[in-house]
Amino acid sequence: MAARASRKLLRDFLLRRTACTAPIGIGAARHSSSAAPKPPKIPKIPHFSKRGLFTAATLGLVIAGGAYASTVDEATFCGWLFSATKLVNPIFALLDPEVAHRLGVSAAARGWVPREKRPDPPNLGLEVWGRKFSNPIGLAAGFDKNAEAVDGLLGLGFGFVEIGSVTPIPQEGNPKPRVFRLRDEGAIINRYGFNSEGIIAVAKRLGIQHGKRMLDETSSTSSLSADEAKGGGKSGPGILGVNLGKNKTSEDAASDYVQGVHSLSQYADYLVINVSSPNTPGLRMLQGRKELKDLVKKVQAARDEMQWGEEGPPPLLVKIAPDLSKEDLEDIAAVARTLHLDGRPNSAK
Repeated sequence: MAARASRKLLRDFLLRRTACTAPIGIGAARHSSSAAPKPPKIPKIPHFSKRGLFTAATLGLVIAGGAYASTVDEATFCGWLFSATKLVNPIFALLDPEVAHRLGVSAAARGWVPREKRPDPPNLGLEVWGRKFSNPIGLAAGFDKNAEAVDGLLGLGFGFVEIGSVTPIPQEGNPKPRVFRLRDEGAIINRYGFNSEGIIAVAKRLGIQHGKRMLDETSSTSSLSADEAKGGGKSGPGILGVNLGKNKTSEDAASDYVQGVHSLSQYADYLVINVSSPNTPGLRMLQGRKELKDLVKKVQAARDEMQWGEEGPPPLLVKIAPDLSKEDLEDIAAVARTLHLDGRPNSAK
């Protein structure tokens, strides 16, 4: 209504102004001729549709919002992005747990997740096994099983990301459904069963990521201090762990882990022998004192026979089950001390 009234008032004003300022010649013609005078031409008033007004208003808001965001400091903008991700959490909760997991990995792999630009406070940094962690919060193995989203996940702000478990030969894992939500407890039960695309696929992805980082460092024109140059790991600003597993049908567990060492250790900041999963038949039997000692010795030998630079070989850890008896824990501790495993308490400096 307001727009229509405005157009009418403007039309009447222009009509009156045209009549008052008409040339003398036109007035004389009215008295000397009986012909009906031609009405003055009224200039057309531009017409704006509701859709056009809405589009213009939206565009204005976007431009104004972008201009405002550009004046906000990077830390505040990062906070906005991470807060905004909470809006999609209820949507993921409606999906099948495994579908939601796959979507999360895919989003991180494509860079569709926020990237943490705020630096970690210096007091969160620590050095373990000669590796510098920007903070002690990491993402455990089981989320990015096939090294699809290492860069995106480290970009979220984790101090380290552990991929895997990776098996030598691709395997499907357990039948579906195999992931279950415990909504009241805010937890999930994972019964994937070492589903893996295999060593070859993972090695290819890690090799591409490693090469990209080397290229970025070579072409970078920014000057780095000695401390900054030593920070992070082989995968970039964060530390990358590689978790190794065995195939379900394998009869030689040590051979499976040795294959993992030979293929993936060159890309890892640390290695993990996973003997804890209850979803792989016979795996936990490797936690016995004799079995574990034989396994670790073979894996250590495979790692040490490879050529390493100044940093030396990646540290070797063993992932054990959380529900072992006191006797089992004592046996594992004895093996760790005897073979000087890097994960033992007095190895962290």
